Amino acid sequence: MVGSRKNFSIRTLYNLLLLGMFALSAVAVIIMVNMSAKQLALHEAKERARILLDRNLATHAYFSRELKPKVFALTDAYRPREYFEPAWMSSTYAVREIDRHFKSLSREQYYYKECAINARNPENEADPFERAFIEQLNREPGLIEQAGVRTIGGKPFFVVLRRGETLEEACLRCHSAPPAAPAGLVQRYGSDRSFGRHIGEVVSAASIRVPLEVAYEQANRQTILLSAAFLGILGILYFVMTSLSKRMIFAPLGKVRDKAIQIANDERRLGETIDLSSGRELTDLAAAFNTLSANLQQSRNHLEEAVSQRTAELQKALENVKKLGGLLPICASCKKIRDDAGYWKQIEVYIRDHSEAEFSHGICPSCAARLYPGYVSQDGPPAKDVQQEGPPETPGAGPDR
Repeated sequence: MVGSRKNFSIRTLYNLLLLGMFALSAVAVIIMVNMSAKQLALHEAKERARILLDRNLATHAYFSRELKPKVFALTDAYRPREYFEPAWMSSTYAVREIDRHFKSLSREQYYYKECAINARNPENEADPFERAFIEQLNREPGLIEQAGVRTIGGKPFFVVLRRGETLEEACLRCHSAPPAAPAGLVQRYGSDRSFGRHIGEVVSAASIRVPLEVAYEQANRQTILLSAAFLGILGILYFVMTSLSKRMIFAPLGKVRDKAIQIANDERRLGETIDLSSGRELTDLAAAFNTLSANLQQSRNHLEEAVSQRTAELQKALENVKKLGGLLPICASCKKIRDDAGYWKQIEVYIRDHSEAEFSHGICPSCAARLYPGYVSQDGPPAKDVQQEGPPETPGAGPDR
């Protein structure tokens, strides 16, 4: 009987491996989709920040290089020295007000600040992170921008810091010393803030923060939807593949197994064949199994014939042996035996032909004393001593051969 112990099922192992591969693929795809969605959100945030920064820096450049010099030149003749109007004299003020109007018209939520160290307007005072960037700008003339994702208040932001205004000669009027500045400016902001600047100093940086929380949440929602669809597709593929593998591989292999068990339990079923047509490999396997079954049947039949033949031979030998137990005609003088054909044969020849016995020749002590008088007495030494030391033996009698 074939043992019934089962270590594991290949089909189960195959299904588990397939499920594991699908699960790993699903996790990898979900992670990649989520990362791609977040990268897209980050890219959009970068573009938005770039547009805002370029627009505001262009406003600064326009005020500093075109509007202010021309208005100053136009009004110098009749403008009182103490006069100050930030609407056209301060580009930072203009940018801040334009940004307020823009936010009132747009639903975009972002942070923008013209940050400075010892800023004239406290609203523009740089925080520690912005302060460090401005100080670095003055140490490294080639530095233009820093950008990256920061977590502020537990929320993710895309943060960009870009080089702002570099103090020009036209700006010294309001930033060199309080006596040189318009009295209205000193009266509005005081005499302590944003003075003592020098030409070429980087006095500000544009700081912008684009929130990523909403974009990331949207990316996560899209990932969940895509993941659900992808998992559904993978589930359908898994069902199809397991069904096909069962039909095309494991079911045919089960037929081979069942037939092998049947033959192992009942040798009379040797020679039986199976028919598999699920593919070339399984067809070849079925052909090899059928050939093996036929060869085993043929070998068993030949073995039965050989056993029968050998049994007959042994039976015949036993019958010949039994004849030796009957009445044997033997010569009273020479001791030859007459066989069934009437021929007289030496007794040893007859026994050899009718049994499995073989003969070797020697000489007994009585014959040795009779044949070799003077050398061996009736009670003399054993025949082997005489054979070793005596004269040449006579024909037909001698030591063992």
